[in-house]
Amino acid sequence: MIQLKRRWVQTLSLLALHSSWGPELKWLCNPVLSCHSCVLAWFACPLGIFVHYAGWQTFPWLAAGTVLLLGVLAGRLLCGWVCPFGFLQDLLHKIPGRKFSLPGWASYVKYFVLLFGIFLFPLWWGESTLLSFCRFCPSSALQVTVPRLLGGGTIEAITAAKLGVLGAVLLLVVFSERGFCKLLCPMGALLAPLNFVSFWRVKVPDPECLACQLCDKACPTDVQPSLRIAAAVPPSRALDCIVCHQCQPICPQQHPEVSPRLAKALRRRGKIGKEE
Repeated sequence: MIQLKRRWVQTLSLLALHSSWGPELKWLCNPVLSCHSCVLAWFACPLGIFVHYAGWQTFPWLAAGTVLLLGVLAGRLLCGWVCPFGFLQDLLHKIPGRKFSLPGWASYVKYFVLLFGIFLFPLWWGESTLLSFCRFCPSSALQVTVPRLLGGGTIEAITAAKLGVLGAVLLLVVFSERGFCKLLCPMGALLAPLNFVSFWRVKVPDPECLACQLCDKACPTDVQPSLRIAAAVPPSRALDCIVCHQCQPICPQQHPEVSPRLAKALRRRGKIGKEE
């Protein structure tokens, strides 16, 4: 049920965020990966705002305040339920094929992308530097570069490189769930610390945890929610949690009416204790 609700919200968010027929609200940023250069976009991308202002050596107070406010209210719920590029990743990962998880250290790469690609490189060499994240943003490539080429634009070296990054990212997420979110997304890196103070949090599924670790298998970003559940800490108090709530409906303790056969199978395998 949660999965179905999330898909509906993601679909409606995709349509709502890209439905502008002319009017714009690009003085206001929306902290999801959606390029404000797209003609259908309503809002500005805070990453693009930060790149521009870093190049101008000015601090974007409104953009920073908006990100901070929404991050404190919802944390990375925006990544799991609203982000159009996150929705695309979820859909592409459904393509059949051998799947794999990224190593734990890979999740720290995005913080270097945020630090250098969004702030330091534009600060040192100006907003037009070829090393800014916006030059290779896969969302920008999909929303702006591809339509421009379909309209008769020419392919230059930087365009080819941007399309190459897009292709590599799309291939990655087919085989590794939310691979871009975990490895490279500076928006996720920007919102991640706010998970620890966010008012919106995933409730502990059940205080009597069976340690079956089914929630770990259901988690798209491999944050091992069972470790926090066992400590009575909200599973969303983790940097890479996208607050998808998928760890809740899978819990056999919280939903015994939908998982008696699952619990029985776990008992046969010795994963949980026998019934009293």
